[in-house]
Amino acid sequence: MSVTRKLDQAGGETSALNNSSEGAAVPKRLLSKRELSAVLNVSERTLDNWLAQKKIPRLRLSNRLTRFNLSRVEAALARYEIKEAGARR
Repeated sequence: MSVTRKLDQAGGETSALNNSSEGAAVPKRLLSKRELSAVLNVSERTLDNWLAQKKIPRLRLSNRLTRFNLSRVEAALARYEIKEAGARR
């Protein structure tokens, strides 16, 4: 499922893709907290907790404006993924 589809289901936001001058769709690089929570299927409060625990990176443009790079956030969260213990090989 693409980022656009998840955002459409979460809040009707369709700004996940920007159109270039050639008409080809270019994925949006920076997401707001609301958009990121919709993509990751977590609450905004969970994102606040992860930020306080410094689990996810953010781009702080001003005191009130924060944006997230989806690929960097997913890479950071992958470090906290629990691998199955005692799996047979």
